[in-house]
Amino acid sequence: MNPEHVTISLSLERLWQFSLQYYSTRGVKDACLNLQNQFKGNVNLLLLLKWLDEQQVCFKDKDWLQVEECLGRSEALLHSYRDIRRKLKVHVPDALYRESLQFELQLERRQQSDLVACINAIELKHNIGEPLALRYCRQLGAEHLYSSVFSNPMDHIVNM
Repeated sequence: MNPEHVTISLSLERLWQFSLQYYSTRGVKDACLNLQNQFKGNVNLLLLLKWLDEQQVCFKDKDWLQVEECLGRSEALLHSYRDIRRKLKVHVPDALYRESLQFELQLERRQQSDLVACINAIELKHNIGEPLALRYCRQLGAEHLYSSVFSNPMDHIVNM
């Protein structure tokens, strides 16, 4: 085993709970929606990267593509469903719309499950460089979202 190799305990439940708490932090929801809608970013990937940043670990540069590719299975379905849900918003009763939001959350959770499986299959190391969330935001042209919102540490939920 490589001496810089790090073993972490990442489960779907751990990432999901972190995501719910982080997303509810002031400013994060709006920044995530901006990342998604204006910059075509993936919020679940950002949340995973933020969790890894909080653990002070990262993956190798060669694994970026693999991590992004693991979204492929669920991304098209999630985008299609989200588009349909938005179009239906004005045409369906509130209760049905709320149910559609709940179903979308199930799809989001499924996508996080794919991300967790991917991360648990690759080698992680101590991060002595830039945070992963910063790298992702920069890749999307949304570095300002990182510096204004995503760079803030989540000390009170790091060890979830």
